[in-house]
Amino acid sequence: MQNKEKSKAPAVDSTMMILDLLASAAYPLTLSEICKETGIAIASGHRILNTMLEHQMVAPDPSRNKSYCIGSKIFQIASTIYNKQNIIPFFYPIAEILKNEIHKSICLCVPIGNKIVVVSKVESSLSGSFNIYVGQTMPLHLSASGKTILAMRSLEFQASYFQAELKLNPSLQDSMEQIQEDLERTRRLGYAVTHDEVGSQVSSIATPILNLRNEAVAAISAGIVGKTLNPQDARNYSKNMVQAARQLSARIV
Repeated sequence: MQNKEKSKAPAVDSTMMILDLLASAAYPLTLSEICKETGIAIASGHRILNTMLEHQMVAPDPSRNKSYCIGSKIFQIASTIYNKQNIIPFFYPIAEILKNEIHKSICLCVPIGNKIVVVSKVESSLSGSFNIYVGQTMPLHLSASGKTILAMRSLEFQASYFQAELKLNPSLQDSMEQIQEDLERTRRLGYAVTHDEVGSQVSSIATPILNLRNEAVAAISAGIVGKTLNPQDARNYSKNMVQAARQLSARIV
């Protein structure tokens, strides 16, 4: 097994581990608990937490003695990024109609760097439950939403994207031919389909949202639970999906 390259910024790595841990924890954690879970030395953890406290990235939690939770600065940053997604207010009424048409939960996803991020979701009570949530992040080429955006980007963008992904995961080369075929089919059909994207027996279908320059700036997706989505069913769902995406596209400057 190849050893992981030693970090050039261990304090940054430790900071991110602490944030990830506190964000997922069911209750505020003490310094010793944080260090035990992350493997960070107590002395280093103490220094890093004090710096994070100064920057309001973590906060002392009064509900438990000498414990920490996510700080207000994280919420401020997240709120700023969220409010920049000016498509979200238009998404809700259109997604409500689409949800009632196809009886599936509907998500709005946007590309951020080389990832696709779920920024909003409208739940359907008639749709089976599956593990997708606001804030979920996936590589572009592994999700229906990401594929439908990637397929609309230039060949130069795609080449740059996959060059970076291959550096992180060289084994991706084995799947490149299939991925390229998927992107070509997505571009031709106007929608993308993936299977087992967010859990077993869950298919996702997504269509791109375009700006006035015909650039994909977001995607609208639906989760189909309980069966593999066959081509005919995908075409049936896509009619409503494409119409909803066009309505959202018309509201983007």
